Amino acid sequence: MHNGKLRYFTAECQLILTPEEYGIQAQADAEQEQQRAERLAAKLGELNIDLDNL
Repeated sequence: MHNGKLRYFTAECQLILTPEEYGIQAQADAEQEQQRAERLAAKLGELNIDLDNL
């Protein structure tokens, strides 16, 4: 039991995400990667590096 719900854990006692939780986590990860890519593109732009001509 975890927070009043029956949940599954790995042998190392790590909580296994539900499909809904996994989707939320995947979306958050994708948003974080998008922000990282935008920061990198901005930095390369400051260095006058054109991403379209690499």
